[in-house]
Amino acid sequence: MIFWIALALCVVVTAVFTAKRGLKVGVADLALKTVTSCLFVAVGIAAMIANPDAVLSYGLMVIAGGVFGLLGDIFIELKWIQPQNSNTFLTFGFVTFMVQHVLLVAAVFIHYPMTLVNALVSLTAPLAVLLLSSVAVKITKMDMGKFKVLSNSYGALASMTFSVGFMTMTNYGMELSQILFFAGAVSFFVSDLVLSQIFFTEKGCNRLFVVLNHITYYGAQILIASSLFFMK
Repeated sequence: MIFWIALALCVVVTAVFTAKRGLKVGVADLALKTVTSCLFVAVGIAAMIANPDAVLSYGLMVIAGGVFGLLGDIFIELKWIQPQNSNTFLTFGFVTFMVQHVLLVAAVFIHYPMTLVNALVSLTAPLAVLLLSSVAVKITKMDMGKFKVLSNSYGALASMTFSVGFMTMTNYGMELSQILFFAGAVSFFVSDLVLSQIFFTEKGCNRLFVVLNHITYYGAQILIASSLFFMK
């Protein structure tokens, strides 16, 4: 019951925050976003409490990843609130989200040992992202400036999360927990693609992209946290 209560509360608050979030960000937006992000961490904790079959080490790494995601959300929001320190907060945001992806990838590899071949295949998506990034930048007219290396590195790491999730799902029984993790990882990557348009293009910072980013991002965090409840 505790998991379903936390999940329902998280979904409702996320919907309210997404509906209220505009292009101008204030302290109230930061407070509501912090509460919303705390709730997807709470979903992960509730899932672990409610599921006696969940592996503690795996669950703690996923939850720790969610905590770093929470910190990243705060830094990104501060980027808008304090434009004079925009680059600093954006850097902090990149770094904290990278730590989350490292924890997620590590949790998968530790809990679901893969063969060398599968591990190499898991690198396919990151390599593809790095190779195609220059083409994507030209097509979308993104101006990453000093964040080009950091952004590309983050994109490769984020793509590896859904890459290893796919390998796990297809090699270890297609369990619901694995499917949710993979779906969350894909949604996370999509949210990052949208966010890159908001950050690095002239026309990307619009209401539609902001809403789409929040739906895919919070959907990703909720799916990944919820996967712990269905773990066997």
